[in-house]
Amino acid sequence: MGGAETLLVPMIVASRDTDMQMDVMGVAPESANSEKTMAILANADIPTRSLGIRRLLDPVGVPRLAAVIRRGNYDVVHAHLELAMTLAVPAALIARRPAVCTFHHVTGRLTGRAAGRERLAVEAASRSFRTLFVSEASRLSFQQIYRPRRMPANWEVMHNGIDITNFAPGKPNPVVRAALGGESRRVVLLPAAFRGFKGIPVAVRAWPDVLRRFSNAVLALVGGGEGEAELRSLVDELGLSDSVLFVGVRTDMPEIYRAADVVLLPSIYGENLPTVLIEAAATGRAVAASRIGGIPDIVVENETGLLFEAGSEQGVADAVCRLLGDADLRGRLGAAARERAINEFSAPVWVDRLRTTYLEAMGARR
Repeated sequence: MGGAETLLVPMIVASRDTDMQMDVMGVAPESANSEKTMAILANADIPTRSLGIRRLLDPVGVPRLAAVIRRGNYDVVHAHLELAMTLAVPAALIARRPAVCTFHHVTGRLTGRAAGRERLAVEAASRSFRTLFVSEASRLSFQQIYRPRRMPANWEVMHNGIDITNFAPGKPNPVVRAALGGESRRVVLLPAAFRGFKGIPVAVRAWPDVLRRFSNAVLALVGGGEGEAELRSLVDELGLSDSVLFVGVRTDMPEIYRAADVVLLPSIYGENLPTVLIEAAATGRAVAASRIGGIPDIVVENETGLLFEAGSEQGVADAVCRLLGDADLRGRLGAAARERAINEFSAPVWVDRLRTTYLEAMGARR
């Protein structure tokens, strides 16, 4: 239905070069499937099925899934997200198959039904062979709420991977560079949905300080969303319409990254493992980002990028200006970031780690 589901595409595509075969099943009815997600899966030639479970406590859910597991003679069941793992772990137990579970978010203190659903998922996942979290921040957030005394032995961090094939360093496309502000300007790219937790207003309010030090700097906002009107109002209020550009949603992101001097992500909360930072790293771009959530899993401070405190306008301005003022630093950080992206966050690396986990889960069955 969203980000976590579409992340399965590079994983499954990469698995085709191994001895693994992965089948995909959504636990909800077909009507719950996002058209966008289904199109992405279809374009990758990934067939899907839907189990048709409408509610968590549907009495036929677990036995129906157990029957699917038996008929398919699957070696391992890998459940992604809360509803799937709550059903899959007992179903796999009935079918006498090992289960692996992955949480894709940083959690907080929930209330009401949401809290109950997540607690059930944690209890189920903790009884699987391996519970995976895609960042250290995610694992720690779940420990603080659900296992404050001791981290369960089967809770591990395994970073997601992406298809980095098209994200490679290269010369900027002059047309794209012009859309981001032009060759004569220093381009800072902020790729993000216009949502509150992305911290875009912090970057906008920091921009006058950047301009005092680099008068030809431009902040290119690539994305869109519900917060656009408010952002435009803030830009107008600060008189920044010539130096803060709204570029819109783009489908040519590799070219966009290559046309930027610096990539900025000033998120203030909620980030787990932002894909845009992996993409930027794979393209060899120098990154400045907030020290929050799973961002430090991607950006190693002073090695592959610069980090600043979340919500700090001064931190944004100082990090951006340090990068804009030092081409050698940008080159060194960008090269190291690309190497880390290839070795840590590429889909083949992710699949290789999953394969090892699956074989461990299979035990004698392997």
